[in-house]
Amino acid sequence: MSGGRDFGSLPLQAGFVLIIALSGVFVSIQAGAGIRFALLAGVAGLIAGIVITWFVVRNLRDVMPDTPDLSDREW
Repeated sequence: MSGGRDFGSLPLQAGFVLIIALSGVFVSIQAGAGIRFALLAGVAGLIAGIVITWFVVRNLRDVMPDTPDLSDREW
């Protein structure tokens, strides 16, 4: 695999983690929690997002077929 292929996956993974963290914050605010609990929910969401992203990426690398890198191909 080339470095160019993996470059796009890092922002996607970070975005996925942030979506999970913000979801925890918004749900806690909607439930009427205070700011301390909302921040705690955000930290818990970050941890959960990191674990979920790690699990998904690790398992996808095991099941995805090894495809050839076409970025250096001349058209």
